[in-house]
Amino acid sequence: MCQPEGVLSNALDGRLEARYQVGVRLSPGKPLTIDVIAYAPVAFFHCLHCELIWQQSDVRAKDRREQLETSLPRDLMEQYQQLSDWVRQMIAAHGPRLKFRIVDAASLEGWLKSLWHRVRHYPAVIVDGKEQSVGLQFERATRLIERRLASDLPTKGRLE
Repeated sequence: MCQPEGVLSNALDGRLEARYQVGVRLSPGKPLTIDVIAYAPVAFFHCLHCELIWQQSDVRAKDRREQLETSLPRDLMEQYQQLSDWVRQMIAAHGPRLKFRIVDAASLEGWLKSLWHRVRHYPAVIVDGKEQSVGLQFERATRLIERRLASDLPTKGRLE
């Protein structure tokens, strides 16, 4: 019998890690990493073998939908939707130059990141592990990201 494996699932989950040293410019092929710590809707999955079987069942799809719909109170679900809309806008504007990592604030990783970055309110946007913006007003986060991306553009006609 397969043991259930808890896997965090959400629409923005992009868990590829990238680390940069302080003061080092992004290389042309590396996207800017943006960690977002927020309360995220969670669904739990079975092991891969069991999931293949359950995927064929309408019962499991209905159960999964119900898990996602009830995993957060309505106000937090609305906040998550605002965050999701902002992330989609940023990806539409900057495409592959950005890499978002969504971290559930209620997870151990979320707690550790909150402690490390001294974050007490959510959502928190952390740009390249250095600068942060907290709250649902994403204008500051957008400015931080655009300033960081602009600082990495090569300057034309500049002699080095």
